[in-house]
Amino acid sequence: MKTYVGNQFKELKIVLGGRELKYTLKRTGRRSIGISIDKNGAITVAGPYRVSETSIKGLLEKKASWILDKLSAIEAQAAGSDGPRAFIDGEGYLYMGRVYKLKLIEDRLLKRPVVRLGENSLEVYHKVPEKPEELRAVLREWYVTQFAKKLEGRLPAYSQQIGVSPGRVTIREQKTRWGSCSSSGNLNFNWKLVMAPVEVMDYVIVHELCHMKELNHSSSFWALVGKVCPDYKNHRKWLKENGNKLTLD
Repeated sequence: MKTYVGNQFKELKIVLGGRELKYTLKRTGRRSIGISIDKNGAITVAGPYRVSETSIKGLLEKKASWILDKLSAIEAQAAGSDGPRAFIDGEGYLYMGRVYKLKLIEDRLLKRPVVRLGENSLEVYHKVPEKPEELRAVLREWYVTQFAKKLEGRLPAYSQQIGVSPGRVTIREQKTRWGSCSSSGNLNFNWKLVMAPVEVMDYVIVHELCHMKELNHSSSFWALVGKVCPDYKNHRKWLKENGNKLTLD
């Protein structure tokens, strides 16, 4: 429980990357603005008394990529488990960097299971109790479809920006590889990327498209990636640290 002295503490909201986030503004005698995120995802901004809320909001917007990646890493950790999934009510599943709780809803009028995304839940409507492997297959199909839709909307825009025309585009399921580009310009992407934050997914798309100009990891390649995705180092780090949590296993 917070104790408020005058306006030393203030609860505020901000929209970053399409997400409405709450943060605590703490006024102190410090000279600079500091942003911290605890293990539960609570955001605290410590700022001097003289700095306006508008300036603080501007800094938060500037640091949006770091904040969202940090929150997504915390949520990915929360969604992880020590053992195999049981596919039961309440399990956490990642989608676009957020954790949604699985909710199984019986509907005897359905011919086959249907997956819908709720405000905070991933809802599976089904006629009869499904076995874990059947629920996994249903969820996998939903994830693949969602990723295909995201890719369909994003790939042409980034291709035009980079100045390339991809050949065949394939969606696959791989354990650790997120994408690849052949010498003939064919691209492969791992559907599990749709579990990651949108910025991370976009980084992988940009990464593979840039390989169509630089089929290597030279300084020229990374410079090209950086022009389109300035925060790519943060996103690459996120994948290294949390990629193993993007799974239905």
